[in-house]
Amino acid sequence: MLRNAFWLVLIGGASAAIGAGFVQASLTTHPPPLAQLRVAPRSEARVRPAPPFAGDADRTAQDAFAQDDVVVARVRTVQEQWQRAKVAAFVAECGTSVAAIAGFLRLGVPVAFVVDPAARNAETVASVVRDAGQSLFVQAQRAPDAAAIADLRRQLGPFDGVAGRNDAGMAAALQATGLAYFDERGNADPRSFQRYGVPLVRRDVTADDRSREAYVAFMLERAAALSRRAGTVVVLLRPLPSSASALRDFLAAHDVQMVDFR
Repeated sequence: MLRNAFWLVLIGGASAAIGAGFVQASLTTHPPPLAQLRVAPRSEARVRPAPPFAGDADRTAQDAFAQDDVVVARVRTVQEQWQRAKVAAFVAECGTSVAAIAGFLRLGVPVAFVVDPAARNAETVASVVRDAGQSLFVQAQRAPDAAAIADLRRQLGPFDGVAGRNDAGMAAALQATGLAYFDERGNADPRSFQRYGVPLVRRDVTADDRSREAYVAFMLERAAALSRRAGTVVVLLRPLPSSASALRDFLAAHDVQMVDFR
């Protein structure tokens, strides 16, 4: 009898210790964040340019777009009632190959493509985008003058607009050209574009700073949620298979209207 009591006390004490340890761990351990975005310091980017993505699995973007906030903080007009989500997608930094954008072309929805004129297959990619009836923008580091625009048209054929991260002088440069401007950073002042009569499209969300499809889907869902109260949301994507697949699956599972920038 005494032996049984001894073992019962011993087992009870061990159980209490295990329980206390579990409670302590629960109170001091927190789940990891959904996404940890790394922004490369500007000095590092100048000294050692990094590839668009680094690593093998869930890769983190380290290009120029990754230095921007994933969601642009901007005052928006909020509708009183929920509405159907509307998303305008821009696929940036195209021109390396047609295969890189093929997944987006197969979606059968409006998508705007930004072609880098210095890319090795820029002419072919521009032609394919135009033949598919999609909007074509040309990447520009600075405001182009009339001669530069003429050169771009000779190289790439007709296009719908210019895209860039530096809007200085852009509104005046594009006046009366029939071209729109896609602000990749999302912070351009619309007043100057209105004054010169130049259509302005500003980025609202970057969806694929992480390459995992679940992350891209989460960012697309966030964009759609914002759109239901604030109107059309402009999403920037990279020409990656994971981004195209995530957008395809997202559209299949959600009531979202993909719209042309116009």
